[in-house]
Amino acid sequence: MTNILFYVHYNKFDKLADHVIHQLEAMRPIYQEIYLISNSKLSQADLEKLSNKGLYNHFLQRDNIGYDFSAWSDGIAAYGYDRLNEINNLTLMNDTCFGPFWDFKPTFDKFSNNKTVDFWGITNNRAHTVRPENSHSVLLADHIQSYFITFKHQVIVDKSFQEFFGNIEQLDDVVQVIIRYETAMTTHFEAAGFKSDVLFDTRKVPWDNMLTHDFSVFNLPTLIQKKIPFLKVKAFMTWSTHPQTPLLVNKLLQTSNYPFTLVANHMSVYDYPDRPYLISYKVLDMPKLENIEVSSMRIGIHLHAFYTDLVQEFVDNFDQFVGEYDLYLTTDTSEKKQQLEAMAFPRVKQIVSGFTKGRDVLPWMSLSETLSDYDVVGHFHTKKSLDNDWIVGESWRNDITDMLIKPAQAIFSEFASHPELGIFINDVPTTFNFNYGPSYIGERELMPFKEKLWGQLNAKNTIGLQESSTTIMSYGTMIWYRPKALADLLALDITNDVPVEPLPYTSILHAFERLLVYVSWANGYDYRISKNESLTNGFVSNVAQNNMLRIEAVNVLEKDKGLYSRLGKKRSLKLLLSMPKYTFRSFKYLTKYTLLSIKSRLRR
Repeated sequence: MTNILFYVHYNKFDKLADHVIHQLEAMRPIYQEIYLISNSKLSQADLEKLSNKGLYNHFLQRDNIGYDFSAWSDGIAAYGYDRLNEINNLTLMNDTCFGPFWDFKPTFDKFSNNKTVDFWGITNNRAHTVRPENSHSVLLADHIQSYFITFKHQVIVDKSFQEFFGNIEQLDDVVQVIIRYETAMTTHFEAAGFKSDVLFDTRKVPWDNMLTHDFSVFNLPTLIQKKIPFLKVKAFMTWSTHPQTPLLVNKLLQTSNYPFTLVANHMSVYDYPDRPYLISYKVLDMPKLENIEVSSMRIGIHLHAFYTDLVQEFVDNFDQFVGEYDLYLTTDTSEKKQQLEAMAFPRVKQIVSGFTKGRDVLPWMSLSETLSDYDVVGHFHTKKSLDNDWIVGESWRNDITDMLIKPAQAIFSEFASHPELGIFINDVPTTFNFNYGPSYIGERELMPFKEKLWGQLNAKNTIGLQESSTTIMSYGTMIWYRPKALADLLALDITNDVPVEPLPYTSILHAFERLLVYVSWANGYDYRISKNESLTNGFVSNVAQNNMLRIEAVNVLEKDKGLYSRLGKKRSLKLLLSMPKYTFRSFKYLTKYTLLSIKSRLRR
């Protein structure tokens, strides 16, 4: 007799996530056959990766219609109901969870050997009422949640099995899918005389302190405490800004061998990339490889040379640490262009002058189409800080050299190994670790500029910006990036929005600097931070500082009702939604506004 897994995969960017590969590898010893059903297009390279690891026996590529139940129905039909006579256990599963965080085989064996159970799952959801759009309220019965459910031989050979899965309609309303299939499934098979069970019966646990009674999404602490093997992606989204989440992550690290970087790398693309619990997993200690070329990628570099006396320093470092590259220089005046031409740098492909405003950004944007032909591009400029003593600019510049130029070969290796990686930024420069980086209050003043840029991006981008504890940004706008990750941003024309010098402290250029990681993220790419060796973690320190500022902002808002009136409903709600849950005085507000935030994110 055979165990078979019908596994549904979906990825909105048509990519194969590493946590899916890990999950199939962990499940493979239990199942002699795996039927992989993909509701998004998998590349031939991804299929070969899975095939080489022996992670599927059958494969079905289909359109993303009808959700998981339609996919399972198609897969079972393609496999053949007549072949189910040889199946001992049939599992339906999807890729909406991470895990298993703990060894799953003992759990599977326990239920398989329990002769009083005919079908089983991981968690259930108690009876509750839903109201579909444009319809009356519907009472849902207690049911096993469908992200994992296993049917034993006696069920899958019974006529009730084909009656259910052979009559699945392709619905486009997820609420109707829940009503007609996920909820009805448990009732259907119990009515046919079969007994069900779950690993964690959530009906026996109070849910008074939860937003809803769905433990799989809204009670991550209990799931981890009970060592539930599969944790939903939505749960990490829901708990993304909760102050307990870093503690829960630490507990997972202490009790589970699951590589948590799989969670961090996935959530930094599919949730917002700056969640506090994620940041430390993005920071890499990059080795400095001098005069060793390990990359075969085509490398282009743009250097904006406002201060021509610093160009030689940059080029020397490029030559020593980057390897083969093409150099594009920009500057403001024709006189400086002549100086640059006289330096006769052999790798220079182009020198362009005439950029009298826009600092390094407008020159960079003007070259974006030319630079798009390279595998990886570096953007740099001759950094000085005229508003401070000379040591600030020099320290800042040297930090960026140490974080981005000297480890260039290691950075290129990361790009080569991780096709989902879109941008590599520097850690917080040392000067900001002692004087703090951008504050929450200051960043709020930049939101109109950020929203204006965001609104000009590709119309397909329906993801909204959120205020957060800290902004993940390259201090100084110097980065390595994959051209596709930033193509839409660099293609914009913001010339008329750029003020002349002296530049104010809040401008569209400052907003541009802050959006680089977020635009890359919205285009489906991940990011990494090159560690500043003199810091513990500058971004995390910034989170703590700005959380205090945010708490104070809400205190002011709650005490000063006139401020609510002056800000208006929209801006006041935006401020409330940006706050960690524990800063709310009223559970009523917590429930109402947190649910609004969650719904807006899950709607993507």
